[in-house]
Amino acid sequence: MITSGGKMILNLAVQSRELGKKSERKNLRKSGQIPAVIYSEGQPGINISVPANEFLKLYRKSIREVAVFNLTLNGNDLQAIVKSRQMHPVSREFLHVDFLELHKGKELSLSVPIKFIGTPASIKEGGILEITVREVEVSCLPRHIPEDIPLNIENLNLGDTIYIKDLNIENVTIKDSGNIAVVSIHSPKAEKTTEDEETTDTVVEETE
Repeated sequence: MITSGGKMILNLAVQSRELGKKSERKNLRKSGQIPAVIYSEGQPGINISVPANEFLKLYRKSIREVAVFNLTLNGNDLQAIVKSRQMHPVSREFLHVDFLELHKGKELSLSVPIKFIGTPASIKEGGILEITVREVEVSCLPRHIPEDIPLNIENLNLGDTIYIKDLNIENVTIKDSGNIAVVSIHSPKAEKTTEDEETTDTVVEETE
């Protein structure tokens, strides 16, 4: 694992594979490999297999941030990010991984996690912290891919809300609607009033 320009770069050797049938993909997983595809703009996907144990170790290092994988395939290196993944609903094992190849000078879209920094002092006053968005969709050049979007929430007061439009990161365009609330501090009295109103409405409906 190395870092470059603030980004985490993870080295991983992968192998080519045939598309294969469902049973063949199951056998591949039993042998300790994960079926995967490398997608590239304007090109058909490249079917590969990824060593499960090694990939899992690297993936755990990149949880809650964006990491670039340096994939070695047939003696050639290419850089890619994890675009999507399929996991077993019970065991949580990786069943399939989609990589997106990075091309110098070409923008790409990806999801970037928000890193919340600090604890609002208003929580000590009884404020209730509500986080409604934990990642945002952005577009940028590969060299500007952020590991995360830092957001300091220490100075949030009761009744304050931070919206998508309040986020700012250099050389990155946030594609989500600016009017979406990211994090808020609610007054416990306001919470109780809302609950009381809902209870009153319910009683009226039952009486009818």
